[in-house]
Amino acid sequence: MNERKLMDLLNSSEFVPTYEDKDGDWMLVGDVPWEMFVDSCKRLRIMKGSEAIGLAPRAMEKCKSRS
Repeated sequence: MNERKLMDLLNSSEFVPTYEDKDGDWMLVGDVPWEMFVDSCKRLRIMKGSEAIGLAPRAMEKCKSRS
């Protein structure tokens, strides 16, 4: 999912699913490949879309750095 699609999703959704990874970072569900999600997810949280806007850029960077 590219950054523009993530921002469109966040701006149009009242709530979005997020998760905390092993590093303690909050990420958007669906940002990373399934295997990475399963290996790194510690807990899930449903956030207001407006609160999750800052998560999208960091999530994209983290996915790129791990691949």
